[in-house]
Amino acid sequence: MTEEDREQLTGAPSGATVQRILTAAHYAQSDDVILQCRGLGKVYSQTVALSNVELALRAGGVVGLLGPNGSGKSTLIKLAMGMLQPTTGEILIDGKKPSPATKAMTAYLPDTPHLPRWMTVDKAFRYMADFFPDFRKDRAEELLSRLGIRGKLSLKSLSKGNLEKVCLIATMARDARLYILDEPIAGVDPAARDFILETIIGNKPEGSTIVVCTHLIADVEPVLSHAVFLNRGQVVLDREVKDVYEEEHKSLDELFREVFRW
Repeated sequence: MTEEDREQLTGAPSGATVQRILTAAHYAQSDDVILQCRGLGKVYSQTVALSNVELALRAGGVVGLLGPNGSGKSTLIKLAMGMLQPTTGEILIDGKKPSPATKAMTAYLPDTPHLPRWMTVDKAFRYMADFFPDFRKDRAEELLSRLGIRGKLSLKSLSKGNLEKVCLIATMARDARLYILDEPIAGVDPAARDFILETIIGNKPEGSTIVVCTHLIADVEPVLSHAVFLNRGQVVLDREVKDVYEEEHKSLDELFREVFRW
């Protein structure tokens, strides 16, 4: 089979330069893995969203789940949260299939505001505390004070940017083992991005794992310890960020542009 034939069948980019930077899935000892995919596939009607994904993410660190729009990032996240069921294979959180038990240890930030708009900020935080025993109201209030947002304000009265920040605070105020953040910096101004990234890193409990799903590589690169590239539903890169710097002598953003060049 030629390289071109393989590309047509798999959807993976070909070429000697790209092949040099692609790696096999990063495996770890089973008791050190927080998120694992084994032959994971998802098909919508005739559309293949994920194909034979093999992935094992170690506990700890900040992982970038990176890829262009339509690469399968959101599908993988929804499978991890039990919002979708695999067509083939399986996905495991701390060795368990998605269930109420895994949701209890996972803090999820969707790509659109998820808190009920009719609530006040204070009521939204109480709502989170009712659902999640690990919610830290003191941490949420401390972050809120930095924004100068009063707890008595209704969510529907907030600007789009402040609403997204409150939703992020509600997520990062949990003492979770795994945080999954879907496009947390999309559509916000540079100052808001700084606040969001500082909130993500500054409130990460020791030993927890953060997965940041985005296509805005340059903005999140400074906080990442590991990078996973998805392309057309397949993992095409799975490496420690420091290894990329040392071995490729280029930034993640540069590597991303090389891998996904049209």
